[in-house]
Amino acid sequence: MTPFRAGLAGPLVWKQSAAVQRHYELRAGEERIAELEFLKTFGTLARGRAATGVWTFKRTGFLSPIVTARREGEDKDCAMYHPNFSASQGQLRLASGEAFEFRLAGVWSRSAILVDNARREVFRIHLKGEFSAGAAVEVRLPETPELELLLLLAWYVLVLQMQDEALRAGRQ
Repeated sequence: MTPFRAGLAGPLVWKQSAAVQRHYELRAGEERIAELEFLKTFGTLARGRAATGVWTFKRTGFLSPIVTARREGEDKDCAMYHPNFSASQGQLRLASGEAFEFRLAGVWSRSAILVDNARREVFRIHLKGEFSAGAAVEVRLPETPELELLLLLAWYVLVLQMQDEALRAGRQ
């Protein structure tokens, strides 16, 4: 994997590797920056890989779900995401104590943004149609600590939200 750095050749894009698989890659041109793979056909356990590490992600809870991230093989959470009631935004907190707001960019928007405590936009993810089509990523603060973990966790949350939307739409 190629470590993320400002000035990579080509735009950052999340792409699903095959329509029937829950495996996604973050690419900058030909360079693979990160990947996210769900470990079972159904379920929320996933593994994320980047040059800076390997993490597992899991959503727990029903009425008040949270998402946790752990370095693979460790028992301690290194990041946690708490959505608000509508799931349109929430707080992402690293084990270091640093907190971020992750939210949809607007009511009709197909974008999501991560904002730091100073209200600066860290990155923005622009969804392309259905989640299988992928998304473009604009990183605004490349010096943000643990950026690759944040990119993976944000994408994990978005994939789960889109899958939940698809399930709700199928029931109507």
